[in-house]
Amino acid sequence: MLTDALVELAAAGGTAVVSAAATDIWQSTKGKVARLLGRGDDRDEQRVSVQLDRIPMELEQVAEPQQERVRDALRNRWTVKLTELLEENPELEDDLRALVEEVRAAVPAVQRTFVQNIKGYDHSTQNITQTGDIVVGNKSRTP
Repeated sequence: MLTDALVELAAAGGTAVVSAAATDIWQSTKGKVARLLGRGDDRDEQRVSVQLDRIPMELEQVAEPQQERVRDALRNRWTVKLTELLEENPELEDDLRALVEEVRAAVPAVQRTFVQNIKGYDHSTQNITQTGDIVVGNKSRTP
């Protein structure tokens, strides 16, 4: 079982992967993620690289109103992959943390900001993992 800190790190990694997809650092980020998930196996690294190549294509193929939904799905998919990586290889924490920090430093703040709308009805229960600032209501903030 991962600690909360590692779960948050995996979520930050998923966000970093998707955030970098439409930037100048995509190729270097893609290579580092592929190496991290490939763990020294050239075939696994190539397989991950092909999966990563699909991210920009998926984002480009949808109209603006659907892009946030696609980004959410992609973030979730890569968060799961990175969570599994950390479960199997906790010693890779520092490598993933360095990658996340590198992407955060290079990606414009506006591309690191995502909105998540959650609706609950009747007696629903929602479990949400969130890191960073949480803004409730219709308050705008500047990055």
